[in-house]
Amino acid sequence: MSLFAWIEFIDTSTLLLFLVVFLCGLWLLSPPGSPVNWPPGPKSWPLIGNADLFWNNDQMHLTFTELAKKYGQIVHLRIGPRGHMILLTGQDVIREAFVNKGESYGNRPSFHPIVKYTSKGRGIVLGHGKNWKILKRFTLRTLKDFGVGKSSLEEKIKEELDFFAAEIHSKGGEPFDLKMLIENAVSNIMCSMVFGERYDYDDEEFTHLLHGVTFTLDNAGFKYAPMAWIPGAVAMACSPTMRKVVDIDRDIKEFVRKKTAEHRETFDEQNIRDFIDIYIKAEKDGEENGALTYENLFQLIVDLFLAGTETTSTALLWAFLYMICHPDIQTRCREEIAEVIGQDRRPCMKDKGTLPYVEAAILEMHRLASIAATAISHVTSEPVTLRGYHLPKDALVIPNLYETHMDPACWTDPFAFNPDRWLDENNKLKKTTPAAFMPFSVGYRKCMGETLAKMEMFLFVTTLLQRFDFRMVDVDNPPSYTDAVFGMTRCPLKYEMIATRI
Repeated sequence: MSLFAWIEFIDTSTLLLFLVVFLCGLWLLSPPGSPVNWPPGPKSWPLIGNADLFWNNDQMHLTFTELAKKYGQIVHLRIGPRGHMILLTGQDVIREAFVNKGESYGNRPSFHPIVKYTSKGRGIVLGHGKNWKILKRFTLRTLKDFGVGKSSLEEKIKEELDFFAAEIHSKGGEPFDLKMLIENAVSNIMCSMVFGERYDYDDEEFTHLLHGVTFTLDNAGFKYAPMAWIPGAVAMACSPTMRKVVDIDRDIKEFVRKKTAEHRETFDEQNIRDFIDIYIKAEKDGEENGALTYENLFQLIVDLFLAGTETTSTALLWAFLYMICHPDIQTRCREEIAEVIGQDRRPCMKDKGTLPYVEAAILEMHRLASIAATAISHVTSEPVTLRGYHLPKDALVIPNLYETHMDPACWTDPFAFNPDRWLDENNKLKKTTPAAFMPFSVGYRKCMGETLAKMEMFLFVTTLLQRFDFRMVDVDNPPSYTDAVFGMTRCPLKYEMIATRI
């Protein structure tokens, strides 16, 4: 019987006693030495450190912002008996760390229980080291070959937009929740690149996987950070949610395994169809000195499926929430689209640059929504010194990107949705982007899907505003566009809307 299975059979009191004894042992055996000069931070508790800040807290970005106001741009937290978390606040210190010394902050938290049972440090999201560099190079090259930034991918996005628009039109002007429709559409774009096919929006297996993706990322935030230094089997036994995430990961990998097996059976080196085919060919050819393994393929595709769906679909949810809450801005965007493109022609990427107000609205959405409010945790790969503070190897380093987008020193009236802040006196986009704007993070581990995400955002926003007028259901009870739930990304609260065909 495995350790994980054995733990599930013991009673709760025995499990808690075991956990306390284990943590006490870790605390007593932890080396007394520490860096010469820790950053300041709140007082921590024996054994649990600052875990009290994390439990049941789905607004950690706000907690981090308050800590920065009290302790400064670099804050130290204790996580468990011997873990360390460093919070970075302010675009200058974030760039100093991640741009100037990116590789020193370039690892990922492979010691987290969920990571141990799912990615196991593989893939491009939570991987690091030599194999990660190889996978990153391979992925960027392959995505480029399949049209990221090119007209071939643009056509795939447009095709999916036709299906998406038909689904919206089918609602007949009745209230509906945009979330699942957007997740289906965005995920289908990634599926067409990776698997060579798309799925109907009512496909049962596909819908099940998308619900799993949503659950995983809604529960992948900081509330489980204090469990990172607890043995994986104990953490899993203590948390039904973490066990469900592991089950979902298994389901996604089974889906990928089935698709990969189908590709291997029909593989034709002279007819490369999609991302999986390119990977199989590279694996057969022995490219990258054996780093392109079967296991890495699984995790790489899971990463693309998860990351390629969640961030863009969440960004679009925010974009249309802002539009229904600011009908004047929506009208101005639509008027610009009508003036430049009209109603008879589809918007295309060549129109980017001719729609300055629409582009400004998209930029403002990225700033105000701060979807990746704290990015994915970085981990120091070696001891480093930052502004005189000494940070140990394997410390979690968290950039507070939310604060950079809300800093009144950088943005006038930062909590207002104001696209005009991005325009010059001639109503053209300003030539330079503020240094405090970093929606895709910066440096060594910045988002690899930035180009694809920007294409999707521009084409979705312009095409849908050209075809539909979007309104809130009840003007007397408008949805909140300031409140949010913070998991892996910062998501808007559930809302419904009404769409009328133009």
